[in-house]
Amino acid sequence: MDEVVVDKKYTDFIENLIEQVSPLLPQDVNELQKSYLITNIRKSAMLMASAIPDNDEFSKLDFEKQCFYIQILAEWSFHKEIDLFRSGIPPRYWKGVMQKIWYAMWEVMYACVKNDAPDAVVLSLVERFVNRTYNDAVEELKASEVIDETIEEQAKEQSNIKKMAEEIREVSRTKEKIKEIIKRLILAIIIGAIVSFAIIKFKTIGLATILTILLVYHFMPTKKEE
Repeated sequence: MDEVVVDKKYTDFIENLIEQVSPLLPQDVNELQKSYLITNIRKSAMLMASAIPDNDEFSKLDFEKQCFYIQILAEWSFHKEIDLFRSGIPPRYWKGVMQKIWYAMWEVMYACVKNDAPDAVVLSLVERFVNRTYNDAVEELKASEVIDETIEEQAKEQSNIKKMAEEIREVSRTKEKIKEIIKRLILAIIIGAIVSFAIIKFKTIGLATILTILLVYHFMPTKKEE
């Protein structure tokens, strides 16, 4: 991709996007791959931004909506580059695969803008065509005998976006477990304080009362839900 001249409002937005995605890079991405990925995200997003003012459909959108489409392209570039890193496909073929994906995204988003598609529809269509284009590109490499069946299968199994979604769900589940443990700990501390106070204050009577309550609670049948 050649260097393009882009309005500062777009470059600021794109650089902000890159700052947001950089910390999200997985640990198995090395420094060389990280530099390659960031460079490609920047170039592809800048290229799209430079084309927006000259496009009849995209130029009609307000800045916020234009940024919505730039962000879609940048985020999918992020995920599919990582999929390529993990795919086993030789690095010299990564650019060719990504160029096909970028072109597919532009075509789909252009059609969506032209037909005033809702955001949810845009996201769904882009995801569908990105994955289809990626898989078609992998199959073309297999047909050209660049990769074998093992690499083809490995490449098609990659989905960084799904992996990240699962990691987020796992973090959420862990946080819920921690919250539950904290709640139980606080409850145990409160109960312990009440028991200690009752024993010290009322001595034998307090202890007998507490034991009686615990026994009743333990042996009393619980009401079954209908």
